[in-house]
Amino acid sequence: MKFYLNLEGVASTLYILLTQGAIFTGLALAFGLDELLIGVTASFPMIAQVFQIFSPVVVEKIPKRRTLVNLFNLLSRLPWALLIVLLAFKDRNPLFFVFVFAVSQIFGALAGNAWTSLVRDLIPESERGRFFGRRNVYISFTSLVFFYVYSLLIDRLKDPLGYQLSIAIGMLGTLISFWSMFKVPEVPLKSSGARAEVSLVFQDKNFMRLCVFYFFWNVVIAFTSPFFTYHLLKNLQVPFSYIGLTGVLNSITAMIFYFFWGRLSDKVGHKSIAVAGVFIVSFIPPMWFFMNTFTYRYLMLADAVVSAIGWSAINLSFLTLPMEVAQSSSSAYFATYAALGGVGGLIGAVAGGATAKLLAGSQFGSDIFPIYGVQLMFLASGILRIFTLKLLTKVRARRYVPLRTLIASTLFLSRDNALTRSNGSNAYDILKVIRKKLEECEEDEKPWRVKRWW
Repeated sequence: MKFYLNLEGVASTLYILLTQGAIFTGLALAFGLDELLIGVTASFPMIAQVFQIFSPVVVEKIPKRRTLVNLFNLLSRLPWALLIVLLAFKDRNPLFFVFVFAVSQIFGALAGNAWTSLVRDLIPESERGRFFGRRNVYISFTSLVFFYVYSLLIDRLKDPLGYQLSIAIGMLGTLISFWSMFKVPEVPLKSSGARAEVSLVFQDKNFMRLCVFYFFWNVVIAFTSPFFTYHLLKNLQVPFSYIGLTGVLNSITAMIFYFFWGRLSDKVGHKSIAVAGVFIVSFIPPMWFFMNTFTYRYLMLADAVVSAIGWSAINLSFLTLPMEVAQSSSSAYFATYAALGGVGGLIGAVAGGATAKLLAGSQFGSDIFPIYGVQLMFLASGILRIFTLKLLTKVRARRYVPLRTLIASTLFLSRDNALTRSNGSNAYDILKVIRKKLEECEEDEKPWRVKRWW
């Protein structure tokens, strides 16, 4: 069962790579989207989450979640085949691309909700960190290989053939993922009524705290997310092949840290990993303030490593934390979480797209240190990201080790050389030392925190 869930994730990655990062931005520019349209369209994956609010009703009518995943995935991904045809024409209407992307993200959001609800019942809580850690490693390796393949195809075959072949590979991945899901067992879902379930979710104050954090997080992320690669392609004219190389470095680093975060989250809690991830990625946008034609070769390498460490923690914990905080497997929990995040994404995307269009063409600084208008947005984004941590720390989780305690325990390890063993180094031995250090400050914990679970 786990094998086929992993295979489904790997195959789906061939398609998902088309919808994000440099590949998405390149396609958007190929279809003639301006800054505002790029900003809004890039946020569709988040905006489409709003439609998950309808998912509990659908699941109640058709309680076969595996079937729903396959149906929604096909409706989401097959329209991309239309883009292969449209790319053959020189006169391309940007609205065609926007429409296909919007439809694909709406159905993709519905598929994601059914998938999350099903997997919560299939994978025990005590194994989720390791399972998703390994799954994300396989996905990262696939991203490593195929993002570079896509980059080479686009760089060498140019427009439109490079994009057409990339989309064709993504469609092949869709068929493989469709077959894989049929091998996953179906689990009956007991429902008390969709409306009643949604009402209960809104009465769960702790889960709503998580939703509020996710709302503001998506506002901040959507504000700048599409303009990192836009800055590279439009302002700095960075070759796709170099972007592909840094993508390989990013994927390799992410694979290492998915293992680490996955094992660690089962011990210290998914909230601890989420806090660590948000803290790390808050330093990435300010780095891009210094990204120009003289520095991009070095800063892109640094960004690849730092973002892989931080986003691997976020990608893992943002999926597993709602499972931990939710009181049941009801799709209403995940639909509400995703829908409020989608509203945040819409607000951030509109604000970011309008700001980017206003700043388009603006350039400050000197010839030695040029600053484009969009880089001012990056600086603001870094500050806003760190502020969202306050909202995340208010969420109660069954297991939670504060970030400062994790760091302090790591420092104790470094001082005492506790990571070295006679049979080699084992990074997860840090957990044993953390356990001892936390026991020393047991009495200082806030009342709502779970006492030591080990």
